[in-house]
Amino acid sequence: MAFVLDAALAASVSAATVNLTTGSLAATRSGNDLVLSFPATSPGFYTVQTCPGLRQEWTNSQAGVPGDGTVKMVKITNAISGNKGFYRLWIQTPTRLLLPQPAAFAILGYSCGGIQEKAYVTGFDLTNGNPTGDVYLSTSCSTGRAGSPPSVHTAWAAVTWDFAGNVISSAKLANGATVSTNFIATDLYRDIIYNAGAAAYLVVPAPAAPAGVTAVQLGDQFQVSWTPNAINPAAVMSSTLTATPVNSHAPPLTTTVAGSATSGVISSLQPQTTYRITIVNTTIGGASPTSTPTRVTTFPATIAPSAPTGATARWTNPDPAGATDTLVAAWQAAIPGDSPIDQYRVVIVGSDGAGTVTQTVSGTTLTASFTVDCVPNWSVTVQAHNATGWGPSSSVFTLGGL
Repeated sequence: MAFVLDAALAASVSAATVNLTTGSLAATRSGNDLVLSFPATSPGFYTVQTCPGLRQEWTNSQAGVPGDGTVKMVKITNAISGNKGFYRLWIQTPTRLLLPQPAAFAILGYSCGGIQEKAYVTGFDLTNGNPTGDVYLSTSCSTGRAGSPPSVHTAWAAVTWDFAGNVISSAKLANGATVSTNFIATDLYRDIIYNAGAAAYLVVPAPAAPAGVTAVQLGDQFQVSWTPNAINPAAVMSSTLTATPVNSHAPPLTTTVAGSATSGVISSLQPQTTYRITIVNTTIGGASPTSTPTRVTTFPATIAPSAPTGATARWTNPDPAGATDTLVAAWQAAIPGDSPIDQYRVVIVGSDGAGTVTQTVSGTTLTASFTVDCVPNWSVTVQAHNATGWGPSSSVFTLGGL
């Protein structure tokens, strides 16, 4: 949302129309310039952005600044003669970079009521691009002697983090480190690291919509690939893959792939169905817009499921004196072929003329129960079914009578 500046300012800028997004961004005129001001609270990261029209892309009017509790000012040169413009305050919430207490203890060797940390980023690793820094560790331990001051233990550690703020490596430094409390750096992907006092922070932008989405059907699955867009690929924490049926009552299918992988699998495809496939990348800075949909139509089903494996059976609460008991059959899922398994058929056959009993269960169920005479032996077989038809039977499993 945006609002026009108050009437007094609007009149003072003559025919120019200057708009601001709602929030704590304020504006005053200085000749032909516009001075924007805002309070910057630590540890937020603040950037003033502008665009000529709300349907156009926002661009930064100034380099981002860490919040420190003061009011910041940004001058937009010749803003008034530019006729019109929109401005907003973009506030990014940083991730604090720390050394977990177990790792801190492994370096310091003491933890008396907890280890205090002062963390300072120092740059991006020249080899892998990850944030690096130094952490000062300290803890105070009682000597146990009345009136004696506590014993203070300190150490410095060199630390490398990933773009989710997790520690990749840490090592004790032989000597103290030299750090800058107001250090700030930005890499080529607009990832930002900075120090605010004795704390280190990481800012990662939300990605743009993924590009280059492709999908190839293999069996009842789509093998999907994509390219992260306008983001550090290493900063992607997860990707959500969605296949939405078009003009079909088939259910939508969703898969989440962890980490920075650029490929994944969507399973349980229905035959002869058109799917819209989209990808969303997520970083600690937020989720990307949805990718441009890719449409793929699945093949007609021609491959039946494989035979289920690992068929077994057992008696529950066996009672040899009773006339009947409960037989529970179980099996491992069949390979589905080129359409999902929609049901299993379980057949048990009793010796000594006890007869045949058949039960059909859903394609997601891997057990079936039968109430039968517990005296004879029972053989158990299982078949899987998909849009093509019934697949072959499993190997026979025989369960002895009681």
